[in-house]
Amino acid sequence: MDLTVAFRTDRGAGDFLDREFGRRVRWDVPVLDGYRHWFLSGPQRARSVQVARAVLAGRYDAVWIHGYSSRGAWVVVAACALRRVPALLRDDATLLRRRALWRRTVKAAVLPVLFRFVRGLCTGIESRRWFERYGVRGRRLFLARHSVDNAYFQRHADALAGTRADARRSFGLPPDQPVVLLCGKLIPVKDPFLLLRAFAEVRRRAPCSLLYAGDGPLRAEVEAAAVREGIPDVRVSGFLNQSEVSRAYAAADVLVLCSERETWGLAVNEAMNFGLPVVVSDRVGCAADLVVDGENGRVVPAGCAVSLAAALRELVCDPERRRRWGARSREIVDAYDVRRTADDVVSAVLQVARRRP
Repeated sequence: MDLTVAFRTDRGAGDFLDREFGRRVRWDVPVLDGYRHWFLSGPQRARSVQVARAVLAGRYDAVWIHGYSSRGAWVVVAACALRRVPALLRDDATLLRRRALWRRTVKAAVLPVLFRFVRGLCTGIESRRWFERYGVRGRRLFLARHSVDNAYFQRHADALAGTRADARRSFGLPPDQPVVLLCGKLIPVKDPFLLLRAFAEVRRRAPCSLLYAGDGPLRAEVEAAAVREGIPDVRVSGFLNQSEVSRAYAAADVLVLCSERETWGLAVNEAMNFGLPVVVSDRVGCAADLVVDGENGRVVPAGCAVSLAAALRELVCDPERRRRWGARSREIVDAYDVRRTADDVVSAVLQVARRRP
């Protein structure tokens, strides 16, 4: 299969300002290697027209679009319809977030009409439910699961095996007590203060540490709250690049993602490759796919510090449970590898291209 990727912007390919991290970022792993690509230019609103023209010129047998909510996406879909080129729409939207009635009403009226012109690529169970709600189902819906490069993270996990104490020291944490990890941006939707409250409850009864691997606008408030409340062994690492984040997973015993809303949560995939049990909120999209409650982690109600503390307590206080659940995590995540996702997409493209009128 011959792949060409059109990027709306070159942001992310070089040095860029990430406002949620609160700093400039340059990824330290290749992001453009191995495939043909081009960056769209000109006014933002007109950039999708360049892709539409390429479709109308007959250059492509199928078009794979990320996200449904921009006008530009539907300009490209219109070109595909005119040229009778299959359009595959990949989106990780879910029904987990309760929307306003007017918004639900508009979507119920508009999306089934628009989605007649696309095939769907769902990223998991919750994404499938969302597509089916708006009329994309059966032979028009394909799985293209959310995944990471499992081999990359498992190589790092193997290389860092036996270095847990040193990894903890590198973050200023005691080397001999379990570490609870949140890996991500310190922004309101991640609910870092909920985790801090739950951790404080657990820490009163059992020695353990809390590591926030990330940065963001709430960092100073999180650090100040830990000091003000007298919660010991809480650290914020600051931004960790792709080649550095493995050290945080190697230091940890439990991964937490207690977000108020999260369409997926790739940090969960990454942590599971390190053999970590996971605790996620019921508003995290990957829960239905990756977390088998009582086998490799817990799913707790979003916003409930009591439930989160209970889930953390049973893992912090039980090394054998952590070991058993962590091993199960690694088994489950094997099905969510980037190579498997590539096969998913190739299979979908070949099927829709064969059905082309």
